[in-house]
Amino acid sequence: MPFVLSVLFSVLFSGLATAATYRNPYLGVTINVPAAWQVRPHSDEMLRIVPPRQEDRERGGVQVQVSRQQLRGKEPLSRLAARYRRADDTREPAQTVRLDRLRGRLVLSYREGLYVQNGLWIVSQQLVVWQQQGNGRYIKAHCSANAAEYARYRRVFADICLGLAVARKAEAGA
Repeated sequence: MPFVLSVLFSVLFSGLATAATYRNPYLGVTINVPAAWQVRPHSDEMLRIVPPRQEDRERGGVQVQVSRQQLRGKEPLSRLAARYRRADDTREPAQTVRLDRLRGRLVLSYREGLYVQNGLWIVSQQLVVWQQQGNGRYIKAHCSANAAEYARYRRVFADICLGLAVARKAEAGA
């Protein structure tokens, strides 16, 4: 019986044990990257995290990006939260809107549609985390997949997007 339990636990948690921690001092982020996934810098202000299988990128529509963005005005995270609580054009109202003012963190989960080839309508599920970095600078972690395939990636997306750690402005690069 102990052997069966140890095998079961090793299978269940094998993805967690093989994840690697990726640090980007310029952006000031630390990200949990699943085994075999690759981090590809897209620009100075954006990273892409790519799944190992082409099928994930094509059929699953998996996209993961971490970027630095400027948000201006008074209480930008509160304004974003209010905007995502309502439907907008092709986006449904967010299923999750969690604003932590103390930490300067906003977590959003929502579905968005897009017309692709030949008028086909594809719905994708999004998990987005905004984390304040300082002086109007925010890090945005954006994980998405086709809604029909999202359950396959839910745990990986939670590890990446919800596990995002952001250094404050003084600790991050320019």
